Amino acid sequence: MKEYFLIAWRNLWRNKRRTLITISSIFFAVFFSIIMRSFQLGTYSHMIDNMVTQFTGHLQIQDIEYEDNQMIDYSIPFTDTIIDILEKNKNVEFYFPRIQTGALASSGKNSKFAIIMGVDYLKENELMNFKRNIAQFYIDSIALNNIKQNIDLHNYNVLKKFKNKVFSNKEDLREELHSVGFDTVNFVQIVYQFTKLPELIYDESTNDIIIGYKLAQYLELNIGDSIILIGQGFRGASAAGKYKISGFLNFPADGFNDRFIYMPLKTSQLFLSAYETNYSNDTTFFVNYLAVNTTHQASVRESDYKKIVQVKTELQQEIKNELITVVDWHTLNKDLIQGIEMDNESGKIMIFVLYLIIAFGVLGTVMMMIAERKKEFGMMMAIGMKRKVLSLIVSIEIFFMGLIAVLSGIIVTAPIIWFGHKYPFRLRGHAAESMDMYNIEPVLSLQSFDTYILSQLLVVVVIVAFVLVYAMIKIRKLKIINALKS
Repeated sequence: MKEYFLIAWRNLWRNKRRTLITISSIFFAVFFSIIMRSFQLGTYSHMIDNMVTQFTGHLQIQDIEYEDNQMIDYSIPFTDTIIDILEKNKNVEFYFPRIQTGALASSGKNSKFAIIMGVDYLKENELMNFKRNIAQFYIDSIALNNIKQNIDLHNYNVLKKFKNKVFSNKEDLREELHSVGFDTVNFVQIVYQFTKLPELIYDESTNDIIIGYKLAQYLELNIGDSIILIGQGFRGASAAGKYKISGFLNFPADGFNDRFIYMPLKTSQLFLSAYETNYSNDTTFFVNYLAVNTTHQASVRESDYKKIVQVKTELQQEIKNELITVVDWHTLNKDLIQGIEMDNESGKIMIFVLYLIIAFGVLGTVMMMIAERKKEFGMMMAIGMKRKVLSLIVSIEIFFMGLIAVLSGIIVTAPIIWFGHKYPFRLRGHAAESMDMYNIEPVLSLQSFDTYILSQLLVVVVIVAFVLVYAMIKIRKLKIINALKS
């Protein structure tokens, strides 16, 4: 048997060009299938991670009626009992209370419906780096007038394209300017100087609010201005208040920036009268829900989801209250899950078409190999080599080529996947705008190495096995006389 492997290996390199063409066809099957699937699953996981960690949480503790009727009246008391249950569970990484409601935001003649998020700023920042969604630079008309006096006309005209845009950090601002030909080497510091916004102080004692920058533009407001909020409070109470704007929100998904207002949790509870006082003057404050993030990851993998469901069951058993329920992120993000499932199926069709094209490519190279070696096969059988031995040697040759191609594919894709997972690619221009329309962060991320790679390799193995069977059939049907005459 050792001799067969040695003969097969030597046969490969007698015609290097033919061997490399066959290996290349299988290699590209491995490469493209893994990269495409990694992009697809990585983008899904990034979308899920953004939505779950920043908005819904892996789990939510809420009133049993809240899921179907998300009104402030269906809130739960934020008590020490629930806090103790969450603190004792080792699988709970973090939790944060929230109030989420709607109100009419007004300033002068302009008004617009807005979503009010009552949050604990410090907990939000600890959990999801809340500061990254706060604008630090704002290119408004005042800043442009000041900058105009310090730069040349060409760069000023380039900068005007970014009027009314905000940026969360220097790096994003520099990269955007550089991408359209702005002279960042000589003038970026001037842009920083005149577009820098006042630093936001995260103080729970303040009543100041943070507003989406597009909503502020619609209402013609700036930092330091006041905004009127009018809505309905807890248990029929009226909710109205005047609040100072201390910062602008700049979410990656631009659709959120024209509707969201963030308010300190205690301020939102007072705004909505979400509290009750008993005869002992003790005050119990209410929240719409508690978002809970577990030590387990939320992703497209079924195993990760099962772990989170297990934590959900543990918390539900500990709470022991029929009026309070624990809801998992699948239920909280039904539209997102349905969208992913639909896109996933279409992605599978695309990969199937890719496999089909590559399978015919591999088959074509093997057919070429057999046709070129037809006379060689006939000569070997004429001098006494059995058909089954010849078939075995050719099978080993195809096995070697498949093995080399698969290993090469994994080695080449590994650094690409690692880099794409660690440093996701951010889309710009029209591609980013099209994703913003669906409130999706314009980022393409690759999924880290996981079981999906095995499924791609399995398909490649099936393709190679199919080609191998074809080669064996051709050898078995080969007529020695015709082969020698070819």
